[in-house]
Amino acid sequence: MNKVLSILFFLLYTTSYAQTTRLWTEQDRKYLLDNLERTKTEIIAETKNLTLAQWAFKETPDKWSIGQVLEHLGLYERIFEQEADIMLSSKPEPELNATAKPDSVYLSWMGDPNPHKAERNAEPLGLMKGEDNLKFFLFGRENIIQFVKGTTYDLKAHYTFRWGDEKRRSIHALMVVHFGHTDRHLRQIQKIKNNPGFPK
Repeated sequence: MNKVLSILFFLLYTTSYAQTTRLWTEQDRKYLLDNLERTKTEIIAETKNLTLAQWAFKETPDKWSIGQVLEHLGLYERIFEQEADIMLSSKPEPELNATAKPDSVYLSWMGDPNPHKAERNAEPLGLMKGEDNLKFFLFGRENIIQFVKGTTYDLKAHYTFRWGDEKRRSIHALMVVHFGHTDRHLRQIQKIKNNPGFPK
């Protein structure tokens, strides 16, 4: 009997502990969902009714077309979803939250006007045509949105591994980078469309 009571006490204690120490709030969930949906809607609006020539237009031969920008974004939908899935299989590390950077740091980085270099696994091949690039992006984005909407994990207690000074990044921060990255490429799409040589 004492053993049963001990187990029940332990379960009640650990459940209570988990509830009182949860770092990722419903407000955080809403923040991510609002911005993931917003950037998805803006991508759809910016690419609506583009012709095949407009999808394929490049400002210079070494720059990406709008189609390649969408392919690049679609690749990151899959990369970040897989990264989150892998790290959520490891034990939570809520103590790392004490050294976590604020969301504004990641958004500032994504807002930097200087060029960023894409990782090799996110470089677009440019083999898809026209709206297929949008469909590729939207399939991945819907998966990310459904993940954030339905997850029961504490996204501020599970961390990915990074390089450089940061070392670790929470899954929440990974998703902030994700929608900030979409905003970055929305600006790139607008720049391409504003180029004097953009097909009419």
